[in-house]
Amino acid sequence: MDITKLKAFMVVAEQLNFRKSAEILGMSQPPLTRLIAAFESELGTPLFERTTRQVKLTGAGVFLLQESRRIMQNMEEVEKQVRSIGKMKRGDLKIGFSITAFLARLPRIIEEFHDRFPGIHVDLEQGSDREILKGLRTGHFDVGFIGGTMVADSLETMQVKDQPLGVLLPRRHRLAKRREIDLTELKDDTIILHPRQESEVCYDTFAHLFAAADFHPNIYIKGERESCPILVATGKGVSLTVSGSQGFASEDTSFVPVKNLFMPVSAYWDAENRSASTKSFLSFVSENRSLKPQTIECLTDVLRV
Repeated sequence: MDITKLKAFMVVAEQLNFRKSAEILGMSQPPLTRLIAAFESELGTPLFERTTRQVKLTGAGVFLLQESRRIMQNMEEVEKQVRSIGKMKRGDLKIGFSITAFLARLPRIIEEFHDRFPGIHVDLEQGSDREILKGLRTGHFDVGFIGGTMVADSLETMQVKDQPLGVLLPRRHRLAKRREIDLTELKDDTIILHPRQESEVCYDTFAHLFAAADFHPNIYIKGERESCPILVATGKGVSLTVSGSQGFASEDTSFVPVKNLFMPVSAYWDAENRSASTKSFLSFVSENRSLKPQTIECLTDVLRV
């Protein structure tokens, strides 16, 4: 749909007079008549009913006029945002993140964003899922990253990354040298989890996943001052985590992928947040997000079955 034709249509639709419309558009009437006729031909439907005495909108014309106003309003907003971002030299952005999101790809995203927008200062703060969502609603955070997906009324969301899920094992564990495992092979192991209040989404997702796999492993809830990699290395159990975690783990541990599963990582934000820094960051994340792999299953999708 040609924007020039759309603008001309709007003028005619509002004036319902080709002569006046031509004057407003700074053109003669015959070219305007031909332009509208070409537009109608392109759309395959008449937009105006013409008689010798009057011009009226057809049903399709009424609908197009309403949508045209919305399109033009959106274009004006986009132009305003682009100009604002283009003029932006400095800015501030506060991001809340869960540990799962951090391990997935957040450091790389922040590094790449800083390279693109060196004048924007990014402040990072780790928190629980609930703390991050609350902080977004109160304006404490501009953007939040959380592992898994959850319903968050009044907030916008975008899936950013599908991170392969695996298990961190002691180096001498019976499965430590495997290339990948089935989840059910952990049925005799103690699974180390973060407290539910720390990461509600991940905790509930893993609990449902165990139930769907029809096994009930022993669960160890890590303490506030305890570290999952250290607990694994000292033989307290094994830890379900995303693939990025092995970079932070001890040499006495091994990471083995769980066959055909990954953990989604999502970004959340308040749609009313119109700061140029936030808009720039969200556009950057959307541009650079990974496509969802088609050969493996998302935990969230598995739980819908």
